[in-house]
Amino acid sequence: MTPSLLFTLSLSTTFVSSVALSSFLIARARAAPGAKQLAAFVVIVGLFALGLVLPERFGMASMALAPLGSAMAVDFAIRLTGQGAGALPIVHALGAGATLLLLLFGPGVFFETSDGSRGFRYEGAGLFGVAVAIGLAAYGNGLMAFALRRAEGKRRREIAIVLVSSLVGLSTVVSFAPPLFGMAVAPWSILALPIYPALLVYGILRYELMAANVWARRAAAYALILLLAAAVAGLLAAAPLSFVAPSMDFASLWLVVATAMALAFAFGEPIRRAADRLVYAGPEISAEMIAQWRGDLAGADTTAEAIEIARTHLCGAMRPSVDVTLCSEGPEPALRCADDGGKWVATLAGFEDSPPGARRLAIVYADVLMQSLDDIDRRRRRAESERLAELGMLASTIAHDLRNPLNIVNMAAAAAPAETRAEIIEQTRRMNRLVAELLDYAKPWKLEPADIDFTAAFGDVETRIAGDAHLCADPFRFAQAMDNLIANARAAGGRVAIFVETAQDETLIHVCDDGPGVPEEIKDRLFQPFVSRSSEGTGLGLAIVAKIMAAHGGSVSLGAREGFSTCVTLRFPA
Repeated sequence: MTPSLLFTLSLSTTFVSSVALSSFLIARARAAPGAKQLAAFVVIVGLFALGLVLPERFGMASMALAPLGSAMAVDFAIRLTGQGAGALPIVHALGAGATLLLLLFGPGVFFETSDGSRGFRYEGAGLFGVAVAIGLAAYGNGLMAFALRRAEGKRRREIAIVLVSSLVGLSTVVSFAPPLFGMAVAPWSILALPIYPALLVYGILRYELMAANVWARRAAAYALILLLAAAVAGLLAAAPLSFVAPSMDFASLWLVVATAMALAFAFGEPIRRAADRLVYAGPEISAEMIAQWRGDLAGADTTAEAIEIARTHLCGAMRPSVDVTLCSEGPEPALRCADDGGKWVATLAGFEDSPPGARRLAIVYADVLMQSLDDIDRRRRRAESERLAELGMLASTIAHDLRNPLNIVNMAAAAAPAETRAEIIEQTRRMNRLVAELLDYAKPWKLEPADIDFTAAFGDVETRIAGDAHLCADPFRFAQAMDNLIANARAAGGRVAIFVETAQDETLIHVCDDGPGVPEEIKDRLFQPFVSRSSEGTGLGLAIVAKIMAAHGGSVSLGAREGFSTCVTLRFPA
């Protein structure tokens, strides 16, 4: 292999790997602090390397980028360490100004060595550009060295890998120094420049330097493993072939064979499976594993317990760890669970770049977890039904035991003074209402849905009804729910308003008031029996509303709306 071919191969490899790494950073980690600056610096490194093999006009422009590259590197170092932010304007001004000066007046001249290699000597304005580039590089490395002394743990390793890669990068350009003193020496040290982007890739993969998608990081690792396998296989194959094909030197033969191996491996299923096992290490799905999952989840009594067990399972079965959550947003990759109208559904988040094996395991586990969550809900509903049956028997006994004494009290009050009689009648009326509501809450209901006339349903309350709003519900139970909510809102005092809206696959009714609001201590259990925000309430009104909504397959919740302190939202499925 001739020196010129070796230079061309090394510098072209640097450019291609730099562009690939930069694209990876922009596509997968552009939101991370410093990602754009690092991507710009890596591209400039590739262009600088390519300048030695480009035609002179374009090569000059590439050589002029050295100060700008150093400025981008310092910008990244400042964002990585959190130090020296005040110097950023000066850093950018020096880098951009020096590069512009070199572009206008020329950075130097190209020359050819005795062995036919191409070199470059900075002179004139180029010397100023070199001084700026060296000064900025020293400042950036000084920031990282200072931060390294104070950092600990993973943070220390992150800064260390960037500092080491920076020093390696600087060592690859030391052979540009002799030409400054009149020695026509080719920049041999730049042949090691491809190591620099590789070190940065290693830092991103090993220490998660950028908040890239975890599967994308492993996809980059897969590519590195594939290239390494191709290089080793090419080396093993080229040795015996060099005796068969003496017309080709060993290095050229190795390059051809390694390229062929890389193409073969890229489309070869055996090597892909082997790399998957190495990069995505983890157990295969087995019947015993699924049985253990089901057994562990069967011991959960609540949704929160099942979610915690699921986190433990997936943490042990997959790398990287997959979060299990009831939230619609958060860290990825994650298994996000939601109750969709009485049936649990799961969504895989952050699995766009995951391998088939990891996705398959997540899908299988999601199915097992959804069955477990549905079973927990069935057990809870069965327990609730049994509790209501017991409550119904208790209510019947209370009604029987209280109504006769209440009637006697009312008759005995006939001879009492008017004020006393009125108070007795009011209190016995409240007790009768409590018994009636308790009986109604405890007994099973049969719904008879029909179209609801919104204009007649809310009485004289201020209303805003969407033009396309439509609702099919049991008229009696709907009126009962609205009466309870309107009475509660009016008891709170102030303005009362009802808003009817339509959303995807549901109708929403908001009953709002601008009273004092719901006390914090009862917000979480507002719709449970015997909880009331009014001292005059029975504590069953909102519990009955919740039961009415559950019977319709909907839900009730406490919400907020501008201009009101309290809003109760009813969600009816379409």
